[in-house]
Amino acid sequence: MAANDQQQLQNLVFSAELNVENENLEQLGPIIKTIYDTGRQEAFLDQLSMFVRKKEGEIERMCNSNYQEFIQSVDQLLKVRQGTVNLKNKIIDLNYDVQNSGKKVASKKKELIQTRRIQKNIDDAVETLQLCLHVLDMANRVNYLVEERKYYSALRTLEELQTVHLRKAIQYEFAKHLQESIPVMQHDVKNAVTREMKEWLFNVRQVSGQVGKIAMEQMKLRQERWKQKVSQNPDLRSVPVSSPIEMVMNEENEFNIVNNDKVHIDFKPLYQCLHIYEELGKRYEFKSNYEEDRRSQANLVLSQLFTLREGNEKGFEAFLQDIVGFFVVEYVIVHSTQNFRSQTEVDNLWDSVIAKVVKIITESLDECHDPNLFLQIKFSLFTFIQTLEDYGYNVNAFTDLILTVFQRYSDMLKQRFLEDFLQTLLYDDYMPMPISSPAEYEAVVDACWFKEDHRISQGYPRTLPFSQAYPSCCLDIKKFVDQYYTFAEGDSRQYSTVDDIAKQTLDNLLIDHVNGVLTSKLESQNMSQIVQIIINLEYFHDACGELEKLLKTKRSSHRGGQIKLRAAEEFRETSKKAEKRIFELVNSKIDDFLELADYDWVPSSVQDYPSFFLHDMVNYLTAVISSTLYNLPMSIKIFIYFNALSHLASSLCNLILSSDVKRINANGVANFEVDVTFLEHFARQLEDPNIADAFLELRQIVTLLQSDNVEEYLDPSTRNRKYSLLKPAVVMNLFEK
Repeated sequence: MAANDQQQLQNLVFSAELNVENENLEQLGPIIKTIYDTGRQEAFLDQLSMFVRKKEGEIERMCNSNYQEFIQSVDQLLKVRQGTVNLKNKIIDLNYDVQNSGKKVASKKKELIQTRRIQKNIDDAVETLQLCLHVLDMANRVNYLVEERKYYSALRTLEELQTVHLRKAIQYEFAKHLQESIPVMQHDVKNAVTREMKEWLFNVRQVSGQVGKIAMEQMKLRQERWKQKVSQNPDLRSVPVSSPIEMVMNEENEFNIVNNDKVHIDFKPLYQCLHIYEELGKRYEFKSNYEEDRRSQANLVLSQLFTLREGNEKGFEAFLQDIVGFFVVEYVIVHSTQNFRSQTEVDNLWDSVIAKVVKIITESLDECHDPNLFLQIKFSLFTFIQTLEDYGYNVNAFTDLILTVFQRYSDMLKQRFLEDFLQTLLYDDYMPMPISSPAEYEAVVDACWFKEDHRISQGYPRTLPFSQAYPSCCLDIKKFVDQYYTFAEGDSRQYSTVDDIAKQTLDNLLIDHVNGVLTSKLESQNMSQIVQIIINLEYFHDACGELEKLLKTKRSSHRGGQIKLRAAEEFRETSKKAEKRIFELVNSKIDDFLELADYDWVPSSVQDYPSFFLHDMVNYLTAVISSTLYNLPMSIKIFIYFNALSHLASSLCNLILSSDVKRINANGVANFEVDVTFLEHFARQLEDPNIADAFLELRQIVTLLQSDNVEEYLDPSTRNRKYSLLKPAVVMNLFEK
């Protein structure tokens, strides 16, 4: 062994001697390892033996000085040793036994540890498997919930899966794949709820017409109830349905338009879809898609074809009902959701639809030629407008459409009545109307505001002063006015326009057609017909006053002032033309008689009887007065009498003043005076004795010619008293003769 190794071993032994409790083997290890590595084991053992012997010698030297005590100690130690050996043997035996027992325990413990390790592995595996199965089960449950249309639960399940369960299993590949699939599954949920919402939209489109029909029917019921209230209180006539007053007075319970025994719209698919899109943070996308879908559906509604030809109003009704149903649904959605469908968006859609609706309806009106159908169209439009207005939609744009419908209705109504008027007036016999029974009489009274006249004989049969045309036209006029205001019934906003158009149209009918036809009839040579026209004109004139009262009762309650029909003055003017025409006919006949006059102004004797032509003329006038002119109003008859006799007097004046008459003798004046006296007597027998004044100028001429003092004409006071109608030129003409 090397000296260095030996020194290290000696140091280790010395250290051990100093601190036996501290067995420092750390230094021994490298030495032993070096010995073994260098193959010096024997040298090491030799050195170790020498070290032992040396230490034994040291011990022996130390013990020689204390030998006896040492011996005693050794004996004691030997005894102790023997006891120790025995004890050691027992301990060894016990240890052997314990070791044998420990081996079994250790074996069992090892088995237990192994079993527990396996059990833990199994538990871990089971737990992991359960976790994975739960994850897969939740993934499958998402699909199940989607199939069951429980979309919100599906989203919540996906969220729980993503935020809780997948995190525990994220080390596994399937979990990573599932984690990556979460957005896809969310998209699938969105697609599924969207499909259901699309189906709902389709179904809503299918039932919108029924919803609109029910809404319009309910509005018609309200209109009927309000009509009854207005009939009880005419002051309410200017108050429309859907006004605050009407709504307060409406005693009916609220009716659910979209949920009743005829139709049921479940808005759950829409609300659910909105909720899902909100959860996915895609609310704006859903709003945009929904608005686009509804706009497309609105265009689909507007693309419906219908015709108003041949009285086919069913398609038109369905068109209006679809529009109403569409916007009733929109109203419900606006008021049952928050921050989804705003009123502004719906109003914008409504505004875009209005122009198209007005255009479609306006164009379709060209196919309609039946005023009754126009009336139905108006009522449908009115109900349509009031229904939408009741839901808060602005319907002002339909005002012009209603007026267009009314104007066309008015034109057709006027044309139809025009044809009736022309038929009645052109083919009237212009004879006093015969009445054969009280029922006929009552019918005439109801038709034309007729009031009993003292000139009408009592009993039946009897005749009425006017011809058949008058009550027939009055009845048509009443129907005309009633149908005009039937059009505006319930729509107070249109009343003012209807007032104006009704008055204007009625005036036009009466002036242009009734009065026009009667005016054209004045060209007739038949005096009886003209007399009857005058009588009819008088009644038509009076009827205008009744029509003014009728229009006043029917016009809007808030309008005041008088109503004046221009037709009244036109009838008066035409009556004057008719009177003038009678003057012309009577005067023409008088002229015919005057052509037979053959006066001898210088006869040799005086006749005591009037001229023969005057006898015939008076007989003619008497016949005309007693028959043809009998039914004329007294004022007109007197005027005709006076005009006719004035014409006769003027013609006789012209005859005596004619340049063809060169001389007149006293006998001629006497004979002429007989004729004048005869005419004066005839005139005084008429209804008004003042008619005889028509011959006053002739009487003054005769008086002057028979006067013994012709110079009295030169006296102003006498001239004004006796010859006021004689002009100086006439007097000079007579004196020359």
